[in-house]
Amino acid sequence: MRSAATIPSLPAARSDSDPGGWLLDAARRWHAAGDVAAAVRAVAADLAAALPATCSVAVTLLGPGRVPLEPAGSDGPAAGLDAVQVRLGTGPLAGALAGTPSGSADLGRDLRWPALAAPAAATRVRRATCLPLDTGREVVGALSVYVTGSGAGPDRATLLPVAGHAALALRTLQRTQHLTVALASRDVIGQAKGVLMERYRITADAAFGILVRASHDAGRKVRDVAALVTETGETPPAHPPDGAR
Repeated sequence: MRSAATIPSLPAARSDSDPGGWLLDAARRWHAAGDVAAAVRAVAADLAAALPATCSVAVTLLGPGRVPLEPAGSDGPAAGLDAVQVRLGTGPLAGALAGTPSGSADLGRDLRWPALAAPAAATRVRRATCLPLDTGREVVGALSVYVTGSGAGPDRATLLPVAGHAALALRTLQRTQHLTVALASRDVIGQAKGVLMERYRITADAAFGILVRASHDAGRKVRDVAALVTETGETPPAHPPDGAR
């Protein structure tokens, strides 16, 4: 349950509260999150806590091939409504994921997206604001805020800096996560090459060639083949190079 005494009045940019200070503290937490999933949950929870109880928040990231991943959200209907839009391929979320801020003052009666009338009515959602998570160089997903009942909710101008900070934090964590995976893959491949070099008395390039051929033949990633070599000591199902003993 939210306490009005401790929650900044984020939607009211002209209030005496300090939304800028709130955002700085929140952004620091997002950047310090252990991984992308934790940061997504933190963005949704932090923003929802700073908004009136009639608001719910969801974050939908873009995955490989720019396909939307499963939305994550605060308590309330936000994640479910994002998921409906991903499934149907329609709604303000689609615009935000394409890089254009979008929304509706009455989602259940908006003629642009008639397919959302029933889901909006079922959740009592009226207002919707969907913003791109835009780093300035790329859109990594979308931030959605839905308002149930007759509440006014936050204005778009107030949410834009929140979306910007969230985008930068999430993209930084994505890159860190990708780098960690890449370094781990390199280490595993290096160990597997060492096993093959010692076994066949071959060069590093020749050992890597065995891994690549085995990867192609098995339809698996080179890293997975290398992990099998290092974990089991077994030779990949590919012929060793000529002259190997």
